[in-house]
Amino acid sequence: MKMKSGLYFILFLIAPVGLLGQELSSSLILNTNPPGAEALLEGEVIASGLTPTAFPGELQGKYRLTVKERGYETYRKTLFIHPDQPMELTLSLKPKTRFKAALRSLIIPGWGQSYCDRKAKGVFFTLLAAGAASYYFIADNRFNDKLEDYNRINSEYYATTSESEKINLYNALVSSRQNAYDAENRRLIAVGALIAVWGLNFADILLFFPNEKGNVTVNSLTLKPNLNVDGIKLVFSHKF
Repeated sequence: MKMKSGLYFILFLIAPVGLLGQELSSSLILNTNPPGAEALLEGEVIASGLTPTAFPGELQGKYRLTVKERGYETYRKTLFIHPDQPMELTLSLKPKTRFKAALRSLIIPGWGQSYCDRKAKGVFFTLLAAGAASYYFIADNRFNDKLEDYNRINSEYYATTSESEKINLYNALVSSRQNAYDAENRRLIAVGALIAVWGLNFADILLFFPNEKGNVTVNSLTLKPNLNVDGIKLVFSHKF
């Protein structure tokens, strides 16, 4: 009887250790260089954490891994996770470059700033460029209308043989020519504004490209249901 009681006591001591090992079992261990990157797993459930982190052993199936860190290129990969085949990944994230940022800003103002995680400044330059482009198209259409009026009146002026009509058309011709001249000046101003916005946006990304890459390391993991996937939904939260 004493032997059986001793056996129960040993099992009582071992059981929590076994449960703890089961709780801490991981289907995916993820490390990144630099650490502190945001990792997101999307599949049957959505799991997220900051590297280095371990995803729980309950995960199974096809998952989409996305790793983001400020100042680095986003990493994406499709994984097939099986609880009996744990895997460990170590990723070296590629730093974002001034060249790629400048190329983006050269194509679309603000794109390079957004690429560098400066969303507010990126939106500012994009809206500024859109406004300048809109003003140019309006000014260009107005110039074309005024130029068309001038050409029409000019043709009428040289086609008429009546002196009285020439006098009346001359005043209209002078006025239409001035209107076309003013419209052309506004169009040139719009072109200059558009070029200035593009140049300022390009100079900003060249001169103020962010070189700092701060790292924060927090070991944590959260799970929440993926509403875009049919089937069983899970809610799981864990900290290591």
